[in-house]
This record gives sequence, structure tokens and C-alpha cells, in this order.
Amino acid sequence: MDKYSLFTLELFSDFLDKYDDSITREDIQRICDLGFSKEYAFALLISTMYNIDINENKQWFNEYLLPSIKCLNREKYFKNPYYKNIKIQNKLNNKWSLKWDKYKAYQAFVFNDFYIKDAKVLFNIGFFEEEFKYPAIYENDRLWMSITPNEIETMNNSINEARGNVLVLGLGIAYYPYMLSLKENVDRITIIEKSKEAIQLFKEEIYPKFTNKIVNIIETDAFEYLENVDENINYIFADLWHDVADGKELYLKIKEYEKKYRNIKFSYWIEDTIKFYL
Repeated sequence: MDKYSLFTLELFSDFLDKYDDSITREDIQRICDLGFSKEYAFALLISTMYNIDINENKQWFNEYLLPSIKCLNREKYFKNPYYKNIKIQNKLNNKWSLKWDKYKAYQAFVFNDFYIKDAKVLFNIGFFEEEFKYPAIYENDRLWMSITPNEIETMNNSINEARGNVLVLGLGIAYYPYMLSLKENVDRITIIEKSKEAIQLFKEEIYPKFTNKIVNIIETDAFEYLENVDENINYIFADLWHDVADGKELYLKIKEYEKKYRNIKFSYWIEDTIKFYL
């Protein structure tokens, strides 16, 4: 990673941790009134917050910071089949809770994996101009899975690739299996999930809204199941982690099974980002 990429990573990590909702509509509009784009205004405000002179750091600002920031279109995501058809209700089941969360207008968040080319890294930081609500599932008040732009964008390739009989490691809020259930070239979906409460929430609140009932869910540990996978499985998608921090070890552990099942295609949620940190 070059010095500008590393600097940008450190800046975004700090900004998202401490100041993700600090930029306001008024801040953005004041700069846009001078003829600049919303993305430029957002990048300029971040630079100002960290006392960075963009005239002295033109290359970094124009080639690293600015291209990493996107003003996203809410309607694009509201048209997603899951958003249109899976209308969840707030639900509490022991340690698991299903509810709606939101991004505030102009709140910053990661919306896709890193884009890596040679040693140069570009990031994907997005914001909406209006409030954006999304479904989320919590375990003991810790966010476990949510259907945000990041989940949608980072699962696109694995959805497009999947075919035949698909094994899904980890249930979440069932975005991935729902999108697979809409595909004509997917015959069967087997989900492995060890939490009885998560399975119950799925069966009561989400699965009744599936129009294509091709899902079989098994309550067991994913690694126990991986010891003897059905030989008819064509594709395995792993999503057992919350983020990179807890994903690296699990990712490497599952990767070992690729040697055992050479005829099965494996895919992993946020794999590019995980590999970046390995």
C-alpha cells in the first residue's frame, strides 16, 4: 500500500469511528452554492476537519480522497427486491432482535469493498441526502447483520455466480438466500445456522414472505457441517462474520475446506477487504 492509501485508510477509520454523522446539509449546501459537487463538498469538509490544506495536498485530495466518496441514490436500493418484498416488523426473541435502523442525512458509511489496483487503494464511503432506513438484526445489542448498501453491493458477485444447489453458511437476515430464491438457475438453498433464536425469527418473520420455497435450514455449527458436505452442492457462500476483525480467522479456516471440496465453488462475504488485512 502506498503512503497516500495508508494515510486515507487511517483518516477514514478515525472519521467513521468518531465523526460519521458530523456533516450537515447546511455544511454541504454552503459549498455547493459556490458551484462544487456534493462529493467535493463532503471531501473538503473532511479535509478541513483534519486541518489538511488541499492546495498543498492536491494529488492526495484529487486521486485518493475525492474518488472514494459517493452521494448515493436511495431509490436504487429501495427498488431492490428484498426491500420491496420483505417488510419486517420489530421483533425480540431472547438475545436476538429484529428491527429498523437508519443512516441520517449526510451520515458517512462504508458501502462497498476496497478497490485495489497495484499498490493504490481507493475506498468506498457513501452518504445519502435524506434519511435511509434499513432492517437489522442484533445479538445482545450488538449489530450482527443489516441490509445496507454495503451488504447489497458486496454480495452482488456471489449472487450472480451462484447456481444449482447452494450452501449458505450463516443466516443473518436472509438477504442472500432471498435473492438466490429469485434466480431460475438456483434449485435448492441449504442454510447452516447454529442459533435457534435466529432460525425462529427467520421462520416467523421472513421466510413466509419468500415466494419460492426452496430453502432448507439446518441448525448446527458450520464447521461441523463442512466436514461432510453433500456431494451435490455446487456453490458455497460463507458469511459467518460481523466484519473484518472477526472475519479473518474464520475466513482462513473455511479456505482450508476448498482443498477437500475441489469441485465446489466457494465464495466469501467481503473477501477483498479481508484479504487486504491478511
